[in-house]
Amino acid sequence: MRKIQDWQARSVINRSHDGNHYGFEASLNPYRGCAHGCHYCYARETHRYLGLDLGEDFVQRLFVKKNLGTRLVDELRRLPLQQVLAVGTATDPYQSLEGRYRLTRQVLEAVLESGHALTITTKSPLIVRDLDLLRQLAANGQVVVHISLISLDRDLLRTLEPGAPSPKVRLDTIERLAVHMPVVLFAAPVVPYLTDQVPQLDTLYAAARAAGATAVMASRMRLSPVLKPYFLDWLRLYHPPLLPAYQRLYPGLDQFPNDPYSQALKRLLAELAERHGLAVDLPRPSARRQLAQPQFDFMHHDPTPDYHHA
Repeated sequence: MRKIQDWQARSVINRSHDGNHYGFEASLNPYRGCAHGCHYCYARETHRYLGLDLGEDFVQRLFVKKNLGTRLVDELRRLPLQQVLAVGTATDPYQSLEGRYRLTRQVLEAVLESGHALTITTKSPLIVRDLDLLRQLAANGQVVVHISLISLDRDLLRTLEPGAPSPKVRLDTIERLAVHMPVVLFAAPVVPYLTDQVPQLDTLYAAARAAGATAVMASRMRLSPVLKPYFLDWLRLYHPPLLPAYQRLYPGLDQFPNDPYSQALKRLLAELAERHGLAVDLPRPSARRQLAQPQFDFMHHDPTPDYHHA
């Protein structure tokens, strides 16, 4: 049974030194744990910091940063305006909790006031609820939305992402948002032998482009030493014939697929992006205006690397 707990965060904006590659300098996650339950999610391991497991607890023990609104206003004053804030780098800011707690909407309201630029990464159509604020941010050039979708195979995603919306719903979400703002297809991670086939990726890219996405981010799958046994257990249950191939692809303590696979995947992803007219340089939102701000750098540093599946 799902248990939701209030969490009083010491800080809500995290310094994201690894985020520069993806076009942001700071990150924010309104919730800990995620009801989508994606089995490949690198953020699962963060539940161990709380003395919880990365399996069922990550999906069933969810934490709400109830003081986000008050903390955020103060921390935005100290965040340099030229730095981009990425919302949803670890867990989905529009997961089902958002319908009740509306913390992500508070983020949009605060950023609209402060003038900062932000990106939002989500799988959820709930983001459309906030189109009134998103349109205002988009008119100022302050927002880029990333819609996470790694496959159009609904049966596969039912087991791989059991709590996430269907591919059609996510494509519809791209279509509704793309009228107003830049939308990026987040096809990450690419799951070896399950979502990496050329016809499958080709169809995904084509569908996202037709829906209005203008760029794509796709990357190989990272399996940390903590996450690897969990994911291999899932693989053993649903795709046991693939286990030997995974053991060769991720030997020993290796967190990424071996070099031949990684290089071949990199070439394939570049070719597909070019074929479908999807940029691989992610669009970067801009601050609304330059404000006089103290350039202090004492945001909290989250030890969990953002987008570390890349």
